[in-house]
Amino acid sequence: MYREHLLSIDHVQRLLYHQVDGQDGRRTLRAPPFFTNQAGFKGDFFPPGGEAGRRISFFASSLTTALPEPLPVDAMPTFTVLVPHYSEKILLSLREIIREEDQNTRVTLLEYLKQLHPVEWDNFVKDTKILAEETDGDGGAMSFAEKEAHKADDLPFYCIGFKTSSPEYTLRTRIWASLRAQTLYRTVSGMMNYAKAIKLLYRVENPDIVSMFGGNTERLERELERMSRRKFKFTISMQRFSKFNKEEQENAEFLLRAYPDLQIAYLDEETGTKSPDPRIFSVLIDGHSEIDEATGKRKPKFRIELPGNPILGDGKSDNQNHAIIFYRGEYVQLIDANQDNYLEECLKIRNILGEFEEYHMSSQNPYAQSGHKEFNKCPVAIVGTREYIFSENIGVLGDIAAGKEQTFGTMTARALAWIGGKLHYGHPDFLNGLFMTTRGGVSKAQKGLHVNEDIYAGMNAFGRGGRIKHSEYYQCGKGRDLGFGTILNFQTKIGMGMGEQMLSREYYYLGTQLPIDRFLTFYYGHPGFHINNILVIYSVQVFMVTSESSSSLQRLPDLTHH
Repeated sequence: MYREHLLSIDHVQRLLYHQVDGQDGRRTLRAPPFFTNQAGFKGDFFPPGGEAGRRISFFASSLTTALPEPLPVDAMPTFTVLVPHYSEKILLSLREIIREEDQNTRVTLLEYLKQLHPVEWDNFVKDTKILAEETDGDGGAMSFAEKEAHKADDLPFYCIGFKTSSPEYTLRTRIWASLRAQTLYRTVSGMMNYAKAIKLLYRVENPDIVSMFGGNTERLERELERMSRRKFKFTISMQRFSKFNKEEQENAEFLLRAYPDLQIAYLDEETGTKSPDPRIFSVLIDGHSEIDEATGKRKPKFRIELPGNPILGDGKSDNQNHAIIFYRGEYVQLIDANQDNYLEECLKIRNILGEFEEYHMSSQNPYAQSGHKEFNKCPVAIVGTREYIFSENIGVLGDIAAGKEQTFGTMTARALAWIGGKLHYGHPDFLNGLFMTTRGGVSKAQKGLHVNEDIYAGMNAFGRGGRIKHSEYYQCGKGRDLGFGTILNFQTKIGMGMGEQMLSREYYYLGTQLPIDRFLTFYYGHPGFHINNILVIYSVQVFMVTSESSSSLQRLPDLTHH
């Protein structure tokens, strides 16, 4: 959190263990005030109302719930995070940050973010000033009077975050702003915390490995990276990667250089020799791929020819389907391009994968007479998790969006999962990869029928014997578009998608085959909700007309009398 500029150095000192001299002369660890004297401590452990306090509070409260027993890191299953990307902003440019969006308000995006996150901006400026002094090499040699004279020179730091226009300083400001907006860089940096969490857990669980390398940090880091690559893959399906403009190509290349283990799947076209239609390939590259000197592009690790153009529907589902062949491991986490993740939540990855109930499988033959009783429970196909709307502090619309997500994504999903009526609603759900890819895939892609493509994965799992669970102790960040038009379009999309679902064969199967209790749960959780809204709106209109009519009839005798 200190590196994310959520905490200052003073707050960090109150949260860390310190080595002190004990009474017997040995060095011992002193617990931080955060754990020892909260009642008598005068001061703040976190910035008031900040992101750090919220994250630590949720992490501490989530540990009080019942968690599945984790496996050791070297025995945990492998999983892949899959992110579909079309034209979402990858990294904010300096021009977008410091340019005035509106001539009337004269407010830049950077000024707006500074007002939303004043403590984080102050920590960022202090960190940048320390870096600048270390780079110049004369920060410690200045006297007190010289430092006072240089205070006026520090004004650019507080205005735009840098004093010289060198790329390393401007890039820091761009990254700071991108991590507080809805960008793909925020999603990538958040999801790559899985690799950090796996390295940390592996190092803590195996102290003999640390002692084996004997202080050789380079070899130790290679061993930790080897383990994280074995257990975790991160794939972005960039549908337009081959058609990116220069700025988008530079930003994508920056992602690959910053995170070499990041994989990018994209569609590549090649003019056909025998037919006028182009040949289309599904291509995979990563940060370790070599750069072709002739074309300036990275050489693909895999290049698979497709039978035709895979974009059949609305885009996002096809984008996922053509890249699903590159997933590795037992499980897949589906993430949108405007989400975030946190290191402390990534530490619980082994517990959340334990929700699939496959850590301790029976060795009996499920088809044998003596072994079938141990397999009478349906397999877990999907595990849903919570979302935190990080755009809730932007205004009234953000607060409404966050409250709606709290209601639907947490409380309603919890109740529906308990009574067996929850489906798959997209982001941050974990899917049993083998179960889902052999039973209809992770999303449907027919145009005019699958505008809500992700819910069909839940219906496939639901109708083919899979269970869908919901976990309360894990959360991911999520951004929402906060405009009246976009919120209205979202509600229109949900309603239109529900109308299309009523025409699908999956609804016919579920409506005719489910028992009455699960059918009523499924009905009220999905189409019945919208029908109930229609009835409520009509009833309010009828009530208003009836009230107005009755009041008019009551005044009618007075009018005739006069």
